[in-house]
Amino acid sequence: MLERPLPPVVFAGPSLPPDFTLLERCDVRPPAQRGDLLAAVSGMGGRPRTIVLLDGYYFNVPAVPHKEILYALDAGVRVIGAASLGALRAVELETLGMIGVGTIFDAYRSGVLDGDDEVALLHAPAENGYRPLTVALVELRHVVDQRTAAGAFPVDAGRRLIAAVKALSFLDRHPSKIAELARDEMEEDAARDLVRRVESAGLKQSDARKAIELALEETTAAEIRSRPPTGYIHFYKEAYLRCPPAGADRPSLQRAWRMAQLFHPEAAAFVREIRLRALLAAATVRHGITVPIDRVESRAAELRRRHHDLWGETFLPAPEYLEEARFHILAEATLVEKQPMLDALAKSLGLTGADPEALLSLMTGGPESIPAWWLVRAFSLRPAFRAAVETAEAAAEVHRCFLRWAGGARVLEDDLQAIAAALWSCPVERVGAEATRRWLYPSSSLSEGLRDALELVAAAERLPRAINEYPEKREALRRAQLC
Repeated sequence: MLERPLPPVVFAGPSLPPDFTLLERCDVRPPAQRGDLLAAVSGMGGRPRTIVLLDGYYFNVPAVPHKEILYALDAGVRVIGAASLGALRAVELETLGMIGVGTIFDAYRSGVLDGDDEVALLHAPAENGYRPLTVALVELRHVVDQRTAAGAFPVDAGRRLIAAVKALSFLDRHPSKIAELARDEMEEDAARDLVRRVESAGLKQSDARKAIELALEETTAAEIRSRPPTGYIHFYKEAYLRCPPAGADRPSLQRAWRMAQLFHPEAAAFVREIRLRALLAAATVRHGITVPIDRVESRAAELRRRHHDLWGETFLPAPEYLEEARFHILAEATLVEKQPMLDALAKSLGLTGADPEALLSLMTGGPESIPAWWLVRAFSLRPAFRAAVETAEAAAEVHRCFLRWAGGARVLEDDLQAIAAALWSCPVERVGAEATRRWLYPSSSLSEGLRDALELVAAAERLPRAINEYPEKREALRRAQLC
């Protein structure tokens, strides 16, 4: 029940084959951008067995990065790439487990193609069926090869046409421009026929069809692997994983945690608890203790059940439950030999004693030394999490109203500082110290985390009369159990 496989998730736009009945068995989503694969792996209502990456945005929004795909592979999801951005990523990550399919993938892998502009094109939005507005160079190459092989025009003419189109930005490769360049290289009838064939060419769609057919083949679940964590993917998980229930308009897990950092009286104590747990886990590892995988899997199942009981679904990727379980067990292992373990850890770091405060300061004293994701992940398992999600939703509703009224104006920094001082019952000059205790890390000006949290609640905090249930949600968060 907790790990029910979902249909293949297919990220596609202009490469999607029209009238393809097998799509009825897929979860078809728009072209992917940064964060989309991470969200697909999050397990809302189950875990997809396969993700098919066909089309993706990479000009005016951040593209899907390699580490996001690796994370999906680590979560036990089969990732197939073809047709467009998917073919590029599959070539780059084939040795690490991504599967490539189709003619375009083969051309990139063999070195026949080597530029991402080969598959790039402009297209209409979803409501217009992602209709291509420009021509992908790879489609033009395909048609030119076919027509020269058929003797429709000389090989040299085709090469010169390809070179002329290659010199254009992919933004300028409109059919009319290609027709103009083709007429410079061949007779009018041949040029007209070439452009007609290019506009109806389906190399990307043919490759997409092969990838979807492969995705629908029965396969056993991939092994869940674990790569060394990086700050890059930690930040991704904080910012892009959404709170349950599923929905693009849901607050991120990070935003829910920031509500607790702002409002919960035990926020600083919770931060210290997780920092201490990280320290004890490190001491255990340094002492040479390992945790059997069956114990980790058993504890991970307990954590999944906790989420399922609270929300009716699991919503973290599978590796996160395993990693959280591992931290729990490692920290618990120090209860038997805590002092010898801390002594050994202190000695390895050049300290003369095992003072927990000194070790905490040295090993977990700054924002880079302990990933914020560890706090976010642990927080999602506490009773206060639901109240924080509801507070974030209510604050966001008021914030959207404020932005419409203010025309995009931002709250002044001095006003934000004053709001923080009022929330924490401290002088304005102490806001920085209190934010640091709560792990919000302000600088001489407001840090991004503190500013984000305060800007979200500023309008709701300053309204003379509430317009929704924000005050009640905020007070419920303050009363909810955190530690």
